Amino acid sequence: MEAAHALLRSRGFGVLATFSRRAPEYPFASVVTYAVDTSGSPVFLLSRLALHTTNLLANPKASLLVLSEDVENNPLDSARVNFFGEIAVMPESEAAEARVLYLGRHPDSAQWIDFGDFALYRMILAQAYYVGGFGVMGWVNLQAH
Repeated sequence: MEAAHALLRSRGFGVLATFSRRAPEYPFASVVTYAVDTSGSPVFLLSRLALHTTNLLANPKASLLVLSEDVENNPLDSARVNFFGEIAVMPESEAAEARVLYLGRHPDSAQWIDFGDFALYRMILAQAYYVGGFGVMGWVNLQAH
């Protein structure tokens, strides 16, 4: 479903849900910024001091909820997509290209991208569920992208 990928590319932030280390029976949600790399995967700049990052280091499985711009005006009839996958630190060999993409999307991050506790992470997408509004919903074939 191209609409799910288009929504991901059109936005630069979402709600990241990780498995809580402190309360393992509950998810932990936080707002994060991202860019999309050439493979179509979200790339995050995360601090090791953030709870979502420490959660990911213990369990890399996560979901990223991306909402369309008009969700504030009409939340139930607006597009949204929930991506599921695993998030890990990007290999050094790919970090330079991801850095350029990320800073192109989020130039204000230049002030802390080189802090020692920050690193670029990539979400390898496994599944996605798209809702385009009332009656428009379904699982997304990520291989068709």
